[in-house]
Amino acid sequence: MCYKNILFFIKIVYKIIAKLMGFLKDLLIGGTAYKAYKATKRPGVMVPPGITMLGMEHEGFGSKWRIHYVEDRNRNVKKSFTITPGTSGRTSGTYKWKFDWY
Repeated sequence: MCYKNILFFIKIVYKIIAKLMGFLKDLLIGGTAYKAYKATKRPGVMVPPGITMLGMEHEGFGSKWRIHYVEDRNRNVKKSFTITPGTSGRTSGTYKWKFDWY
């Protein structure tokens, strides 16, 4: 009698774990789809003269973007900064950046 109760309990626990794993898998897929959606909303970057933009990468699950660049007069030093959708411009030294969000 005790053996049947243990088997019944194990089956119930297995079903609960299977449903939980399915939920976690759906949550993970949803998070990945959300990140891909946010990554498609890239900002337009107007690079100031004297700067070479090396690239732009999406950060995290939000709409943060990291801009990598070098100054033409000092090409061996790579620099970067992060922008969010509220950012429309940035001034660093004599360089004025502009950003358009689509």
